[in-house]
Amino acid sequence: MTREAWRDFICAPDRAGRHLSAIGRGVAGATSDAIDLAVLQSFLEKLHGTADDVRLLGSAVDLIVGGYRTFTEGPLHRVLDSLSNEMLAREQIVGPGLRGNPRWDRTILQRMAGTLSPVHYVSRTSHRSFELPENQLLSWLVDDLRRTVSIIEQRVGTTALHADIQTLRDECERARQHHWFSDISVPLRITPEMIAAASRHRRSEYRVAAKLARRRLEMETNDHHAWWYTIMSLLAVNWLEPVNDDDLFELYVLVLALDLLSDELGFGEPVEYGLVTSKRRHVALFESEHQTVRVYFDQTPAAVLGIPTEYGRVFAQHRGISGGERRPDILVVAERDGETRLVLIEMKKTVDGRYISDSVYKIFAYLYDFRDTASTGRTVKAVLVVPSGISAAPGAPAGRTVFVASGDDRAGMAQAMRDALTA
Repeated sequence: MTREAWRDFICAPDRAGRHLSAIGRGVAGATSDAIDLAVLQSFLEKLHGTADDVRLLGSAVDLIVGGYRTFTEGPLHRVLDSLSNEMLAREQIVGPGLRGNPRWDRTILQRMAGTLSPVHYVSRTSHRSFELPENQLLSWLVDDLRRTVSIIEQRVGTTALHADIQTLRDECERARQHHWFSDISVPLRITPEMIAAASRHRRSEYRVAAKLARRRLEMETNDHHAWWYTIMSLLAVNWLEPVNDDDLFELYVLVLALDLLSDELGFGEPVEYGLVTSKRRHVALFESEHQTVRVYFDQTPAAVLGIPTEYGRVFAQHRGISGGERRPDILVVAERDGETRLVLIEMKKTVDGRYISDSVYKIFAYLYDFRDTASTGRTVKAVLVVPSGISAAPGAPAGRTVFVASGDDRAGMAQAMRDALTA
């Protein structure tokens, strides 16, 4: 299978698994055929954090695909040196030098009253004002983008923040330091007057800002139905596609595994999803009458299940070495009648026989790492998935511990997962 084939499977209209791609580095904004709206709605309604997760996903996709980075890197900084302004007159005390248009009547009266010294004057002076509707829209847009980036950063972590979003944050911060722009107040909300002023401005930068501000308003409206329509329209065709082929293959296998659990293994549709963010729980939860299945993606079993590992013991028993717990690509945890089965799924995008054999040894390491789980009522098995070329030999026992399957062999992978979970 090729990258295009993996992408086509992930982006099929009858599944929303494309949105289980990581919200962080290593992805790019992409478009594809639209997801069936009923499928997308079901996915969004099953997200663990529901409204917060939907907003996070929508905001991340919008900031990456919406053209904000292009605007803040170029047009925004160009317009800051040519901000619209007007000259306003005001009365003020000047001196000892005389400037502006002196108001002799007021000057004499205040001197006679003793409230003004002989070297000062009441004068009408002019000053430049940038508090115009189009500038206030610009100020609101920059502030809104900064706040949205901050919310995403809190969920995914600073180190995992997407490069486009990092740049967006940095450019907005730089804009706020501009000697004119820094003095413009940030309005609590945008008014039709602000949008009209920016939309009709002779400078194209203001017109672009107006379009982006309208887009952000749609993303943040308090009208639930309008907000939901905007989110659905955005996520139906836009998603965060892994740039690296290895990462796309991993997403493909994750979506395929969820498909197999739903259909071939008979668990039905997941009752809950979770976004791939820091400190996440499972990415999918299946529930049937007698069994619960949780699927974890790129998470350490030691952390999510509290399982002691041989790897952790070695590090605890020695000084001078350090490292984090190893994590399989996918962890399936099935619980039934007090019995727990763990299935570790490791993906390797390779057809090289030597590398595949080395990967089998890595699977052995995982099994050894969790060898004490039997004493806690858990069994551990593992599945290694490669793109193609591998199948089970005739007569291979269903009760074996290690399975190797091809990602392009749906039936073979379904059998491997079924045997790992039941035999």
